[in-house]
Amino acid sequence: MSSSFWQDRVFVVTGGARGQGAAEVSRLLAAGAKVVVADVLGPDHPHWSVLDGTTDRLSVVTADISREESWAEILAAACKLGGSLSGLVNNAGITLRKTVTETTHDEWLAVLNVNLNAAFLGIRHLAPHMVDGGSIVNVSSTAGLTGYFSAAYSASKWGLRGLAKAAAVELAARGIRVNTICPGLVDTPMINQPNGGYDVQRATAFVEGNRMMTPLGRGADPDEIAGAVMFLLGPDSRFITGADLAVDGGMTGAGIYTRIGRDVGTVQSA
Repeated sequence: MSSSFWQDRVFVVTGGARGQGAAEVSRLLAAGAKVVVADVLGPDHPHWSVLDGTTDRLSVVTADISREESWAEILAAACKLGGSLSGLVNNAGITLRKTVTETTHDEWLAVLNVNLNAAFLGIRHLAPHMVDGGSIVNVSSTAGLTGYFSAAYSASKWGLRGLAKAAAVELAARGIRVNTICPGLVDTPMINQPNGGYDVQRATAFVEGNRMMTPLGRGADPDEIAGAVMFLLGPDSRFITGADLAVDGGMTGAGIYTRIGRDVGTVQSA
C-alpha cells in the first residue's frame, strides 16, 4: 500500500484514547494520515495512551459522542486539520455482561447510545462532508454474529452491521464504502475488569473461556485489529462495501460455535 495514499487525508476515530482505538490511531499516524480522536477521555486522563508525544497531525476532541451536538465539534476539528475528510472509524464501545432479564432499561439505553447511536450520528454528520471514495468502518464484534448472552451489547453489535449495510447502499453512488469488522477477544486491559456484576475472578474466567473457544488459542493484539481497520480504510479494499470481516482467530468459523454459559467458566456446546 502506497504511503502517499494517506497523506493529507483526515480520519476520525471514536474511542481512540486507549486500547484497540489507540492502536488504530497510531497506525494511521504512522502511515502519514491526519487523525481526530473523539473520546470521553481527555489527554489528561490517567488511562490515555494514544500517543506519548504530540503531533500537528492529531486533534483531540473530548466529548460524549452519543450526543448529537458533539459531532459539530468533531467535524470542526477535522476541517481545522486541513486535507480531505476521508474516513470514519466507529470504534467506541462499552459492554455489559447481563442477560435480557437482568438488564435494566437505563442500562440498555446506555449501551445502545454509545455503541450504536453514536455510530449513526457519526455517519449522519460526517458522510455529507466526506470525499468521494472515502471509507467508514464500524467496529462490531463476534457478539454481533451470534446469539451472545449479553443482551444490550449483542443487540448493539448486530445493529452496527445493519447500519453499515444500509449506509453502504446509500453512499455507494459517491464511492464511499461502509464495512464492519467483528473482533473476537482482544487483549486490552478492559477485558479483565469487573463488569455487570462480575468480580475480577469471574471476569478472568470469562476471558479464559473465550480463549478456549478460539481455534488460534489466544486473544488478538490490538494492533492486529488495527491492521484490519487499515485494510478497510485503504485502497486495497476499494471494491469491498457492505461486508462483515471477522477478526476472531477462527472463533465463529469453527463449525460448532461454543459459548460461555451464564455460570462463567463453564464452556458449553451450542
